[in-house]
Amino acid sequence: MRGRREGESAAVAVLRELRGEVEAVSPRIGLMSGCARFLRIIHEAPALREETGAAVGDPMPELIAGRPNRLHNSVMAVIEREMVKGCDPREVLREVPALLGDIEDLLSGKVLNCAVRGA
Repeated sequence: MRGRREGESAAVAVLRELRGEVEAVSPRIGLMSGCARFLRIIHEAPALREETGAAVGDPMPELIAGRPNRLHNSVMAVIEREMVKGCDPREVLREVPALLGDIEDLLSGKVLNCAVRGA
């Protein structure tokens, strides 16, 4: 993010970096031999695909599945950063609901309404 070009948005910078990793056949994004078994475990897990009713080959469930994990990691990073500063846990926890609200505001309905569990 810090290395993004003048006038370049965060999303465009991330996409540019990802393109570079792909072109370089980088192991940082899973482009390495021996990775197939691990990837099969992830991609053959039917739960989200079944919940969404997505067709085989539809990339959307995998794209959406990464969001909750990324959100969790982002919130944990903020908590950890504040705790390292020596902040009181109660103060940190008072800030987290607003952070979660901000994150939710950034998500599209497509992500927020994917795989809604029925009664």
